[in-house]
Amino acid sequence: MGRIRLTRAARARWGVLTGGGMVASGAGLAMGLSLGLIVGGVLLVAYCLLLADTEGPEKYGGGR
Repeated sequence: MGRIRLTRAARARWGVLTGGGMVASGAGLAMGLSLGLIVGGVLLVAYCLLLADTEGPEKYGGGR
């Protein structure tokens, strides 16, 4: 079996999703559901900004 190859953007997405899930669930368990939802929302915004940054200009018609 071969090694699974991931792009830099895929690794960043995976890391943000798993880390964000861990932080949101930890905050939800420790301090209540409302804080867990707030943390999850903030991390979702950060994820969307990360996607906008890692996709690169070639996806949107720009680039060199």
